[in-house]
Amino acid sequence: MTTRRLSSAAIGLTCAITLGACANSAADSSGASTTGAPKKIDSALGATFSGGKSGTKAKGTPVTIGLVNQQGGAVSNPEFTVAAQAAAEYINAKLGGIDGHPIKLKTCYIVSSEEQGQVCAQRLLADRSISLILQGGLNVGTQSLHRTIAGEKPVLIGQANPGPDTVAANSYATNASALASLNGVGPYLKNTLKAKKVAIVSNDNAGDLAIAKIFKTDLESRGIKVTYATFPATSTDLISPLTAAGAQSADAVVPIVVTTTGCTALAKAYQQMSLTTPAVVSNLCATDQIKNALGDYPKWIYSSSTLSLLVDDPTKQTNLYRAVMAAYAPKNAELGINAPYGFSSVFSAATILNKVGYGEINAKSVKAAARDYTGPVLLGSPTLDFGSVPDNPTIGSLAVRFYQYEGSGTWKASGSWINAPK
Repeated sequence: MTTRRLSSAAIGLTCAITLGACANSAADSSGASTTGAPKKIDSALGATFSGGKSGTKAKGTPVTIGLVNQQGGAVSNPEFTVAAQAAAEYINAKLGGIDGHPIKLKTCYIVSSEEQGQVCAQRLLADRSISLILQGGLNVGTQSLHRTIAGEKPVLIGQANPGPDTVAANSYATNASALASLNGVGPYLKNTLKAKKVAIVSNDNAGDLAIAKIFKTDLESRGIKVTYATFPATSTDLISPLTAAGAQSADAVVPIVVTTTGCTALAKAYQQMSLTTPAVVSNLCATDQIKNALGDYPKWIYSSSTLSLLVDDPTKQTNLYRAVMAAYAPKNAELGINAPYGFSSVFSAATILNKVGYGEINAKSVKAAARDYTGPVLLGSPTLDFGSVPDNPTIGSLAVRFYQYEGSGTWKASGSWINAPK
């Protein structure tokens, strides 16, 4: 599947109303935990994704990596930082760190204002020991962060959001997050579900209406007939919009819902209507809150730009992740939401820095290595190709996967990655 151009309308939207996993309140949980995690850590696999040496402990002068994340406010993603720190500790203890030297993360948090992005950028630019900056999913502060860094140091974006993340100078997004879903749902409906008629339902706020328009235009360009209905943003009764959109006779439903309230309302409407039409939804609808409210996850198809922690993974990457988190993260640490992005970002950073070599690390050499980094990304896209997405040079891949839940704990991976670079 070839990579498609990102819609300019999609790029302009805020993360909060997109379909993929963006920065969200830590109140939403993925349902995954360290309970039952593998006891043995496959360090040979870990070395494959870090560029290090299995069984080697890092020592000596550390390699400092900056980390910018949004946490401490109403929208807070501490799980990104926790997972990044666990990954760094494991790489230092068992994979030789960076060319034998330990990784040291220097964190800076954006709480709630755009100006804080500038403060973090200035702080990390001033630290001469930092030649690479990691960035989590930011709902605020992105503009000032990238404007201030201005390409002076390379930024590895572990979770890209619409806006500056897609075009910032000397920046490299290893996971397109929400943007991957925006470009993957169409091919999945057309090629996998063979859908000819799709019903779209969304609430009536401006952002969701824009998202619905993007999907409608994309699906119609693929020869798919689209019926569309809206509902008030405060509504918890979705029977009327589903009926108005013709969900009963459609080949698939694409609901523009990402919150626990919205996903739960959709599931209850499905139950009350005895609706069996396949629903293609965000992986943010596979949460503990929804499972607890309904007694089980809804039997839908979930899009994700990372490997699902709820599905058996033949590559054993999710086993590695769960085992490392069980050993190196605090007890009962969140494994879902933004944690996988933080974890994989540190592994990608280690791969890039190990390629450069300890004695040669500087902003210029790291920029070249980051630009040439082709993956694979742990828990994410099997390949990267920076510059492959027209007009969005920071995006290395728009890869997305789909997982179908069949009930009673049974998940089915639906095909392979869509839109991964060749």
